[in-house]
Amino acid sequence: MTSSSTHLSDTFLQKLVADIDNETVTAIILHGSYARGNANPPYSDIDIVRITRETSERHQQKQFIWYDSYLLNLSSRPLSIYKEWLRIPQEAIFRLSTIRDAHILLDKEEVFHAFQQEISHWTWSSLQADADAYASRLLAELSEVILRTLGAIHRGDTTMLVERICLHILPAVMEAVGVQGGILARGNHYLQQVQETIGLQSAWTQYYMQAAGVSSSPLSIEQRGIAAIRLYQETVSSLASHIQPEHMQTIEILLHTIDHLLQRKEY
Repeated sequence: MTSSSTHLSDTFLQKLVADIDNETVTAIILHGSYARGNANPPYSDIDIVRITRETSERHQQKQFIWYDSYLLNLSSRPLSIYKEWLRIPQEAIFRLSTIRDAHILLDKEEVFHAFQQEISHWTWSSLQADADAYASRLLAELSEVILRTLGAIHRGDTTMLVERICLHILPAVMEAVGVQGGILARGNHYLQQVQETIGLQSAWTQYYMQAAGVSSSPLSIEQRGIAAIRLYQETVSSLASHIQPEHMQTIEILLHTIDHLLQRKEY
């Protein structure tokens, strides 16, 4: 066992492994900021996964516990779940780096090491068609949220606007762009990765930051709602060639509705 970070000693890791190991565990891995070597204690948690033996239930568990003054993010799952995630684009973009960058603390049967070697030649291309379909479906499913956001703007319902912007529109458009583009997560700054890929000065990035309330001048919640609507339009425009036929009509009618309602309010 080797120290995975200057912030976590071999002694600490050995004690941790001994405390969380049991007969169902085949491997224990460290990932996240401590594995990458850019942890910021005391503000970083320790991300640990116990790889468990395969069972018919394929049980997963996650818990947060305090361990020697560190917050421990402890997950348990069989290796087959990782393999399944790498076949699902919206999972693969976030999971691949976890697997590749993981530091092995215990590997009783060398199974996790073999898995890391196996995915060293993994490529995104086999997931692209599913990624296109997933992003297209996200944009179609946002139709209801966009309509309700327009209604909230019309009524001046600030509470609903905050909810729709922060909990629905911003996460969904980021995911749609990230998944369709195969932007694989590196660390904890995924939004920054997406914005850098699209362009930090692009209309998409500008609308995103305005909707999030981060702009050079203060914006009202209504203005942020308008920016979120424009962000949706910009996302559709950038992914237009990947929208699936079964979603096309829903999205096109929504775009016409947006133009009609916003023009009526002279935005």
